[in-house]
Amino acid sequence: MTHNGIKRREDAAAPVLLRGDGSIALDIDRHLFSMDAVLRSSYKFTDRCHVFIQTHETREGTWIVIMRPKNADSNLIDLAGDFSNELIDQRLRERLEQQFGDVRTLIVAQAFAEGNLLDAASADGDYASDPQGIGRLRP
Repeated sequence: MTHNGIKRREDAAAPVLLRGDGSIALDIDRHLFSMDAVLRSSYKFTDRCHVFIQTHETREGTWIVIMRPKNADSNLIDLAGDFSNELIDQRLRERLEQQFGDVRTLIVAQAFAEGNLLDAASADGDYASDPQGIGRLRP
C-alpha cells in the first residue's frame, strides 16, 4: 500500500513504513512497550543508523520510530526486524527486573556485607590479630 510516496509493508515483522527518503519507520504500541524500552533499543542502533522517535500523529497510543541507515547498503526490512527483536528483549528485561529486582538487590547487598566493604573500620586488623574472629570455630 502506498500513501504520499510512503510504502506500507504490513507483511513485515512489524508494521513498517518504507519511506521515500531511504529511511524506515516502525509503529510502536505504547501500551505494550515503555519509552525506556524504546530508548534502550534505539540506543543500541545508533552505530548503524540515525534514530528519531515521535508520537504518531494519526494513531493514538502509538510512537513512531524512524531509522535512517548510516550505510546506504543496509537492508531496511532486516533493520526493522532487528529493532523489533531488540525491543522485545528490552521489554523482557524490564519484566525480569520487576519480578526479580529485589532478589538481585539482596544478593548484591549480601555480597558487599560479607566483604566488609561497608564497614572499613573493622577491616583495619591484620591476619594475626583476627579482629573479625574469622579464625574461630563456629558452633
